[in-house]
This record gives sequence, C-alpha cells and structure tokens, in this order.
Amino acid sequence: MNYSIEKKDSFRVIGLRLKTNFHEDERSLKEIPPFWGQAHQSGDIKKIVSLMNTDIKGMFGICGVQIDESKDFYYYIAAASDAPMPDGMCEYTVPASTWAIFEGKGPMPVSIQELQRKIYTEWLPTSGYEYNTSAPDIEVYSDGDQSSPENKFWVWFPVIKK
Repeated sequence: MNYSIEKKDSFRVIGLRLKTNFHEDERSLKEIPPFWGQAHQSGDIKKIVSLMNTDIKGMFGICGVQIDESKDFYYYIAAASDAPMPDGMCEYTVPASTWAIFEGKGPMPVSIQELQRKIYTEWLPTSGYEYNTSAPDIEVYSDGDQSSPENKFWVWFPVIKK
C-alpha cells in the first residue's frame, strides 16, 4: 500500500452531514453512497466545491465524527473553507492529528471501501501505529469520473505511534 505519515493542523470544513451507524448491519456502507448521489442530484456538491478556499484541497468524506456514547456517528460531505456557512449546511473542525495517508485508485464506492478494509485488517496490525479515536477517518476525492478504473482518491487514517 502506498502511504505517507503526515502531521496536519486543525482545519474547518463546510458541507452536509448524515447521521448513521456502522455496527447496525453495516448501515453506513449502505447509506453513504446514496447520500453522495443525492448531494450530486441536488447541486449541493457544486455549492460545497464553490466554498473551497484554503490550501487544503479536495472534496472530503469525513467519517466517524462521534455523536455521543452510542455507535451513531456523523458522516460529512465537505470542503475546507473559512467562508461563512450557508443555510442548510453544517461545519466541523477536523482536529490536528497525525495521519497515515493512503493513495488509492478505482471506481467508487467499492475501491475506497476495499482500501479501508485493507488499512484496518492488513496495514494497522503490523504498522507500529494505533488508530487515533480522537480524529475521524477522511476520504479525499479528486475531480473526474468516480466510476473510472483510473479514478484517484486518498484515505487519511488518524494514527498514534505505538
């Protein structure tokens, strides 16, 4: 797996959010792809992209923002921005963290879900790092055809050195 370890300061994102749950029959894996589809159809993706105004580029899928002690969490479709928050959107501050950043390629959502599975089951157990539960996982999507075998994306996995 192609990855780098990088420290990043906190940054603010603006976008849409979905309340979901991974542990209930992997509900999030079923709900997140249609959430993206609805955001595209409604034109909200274009609105979010227009808010992107910092050095941190890309369309983000931010996963695992814990709501409370339950297994529920928020998933954000967002972009880094310091613009005023538009009506109907939400903001979130991604905490400063160290990230293992993995590059992937292939059609969505299957390719990114497969990379995430490999990170958890293959890379993490032998990496010398632990998962940092105080930061979310971040998916970073590039422009272009998300169904293409050449589609590039990145997964930011929050880590702490063992």
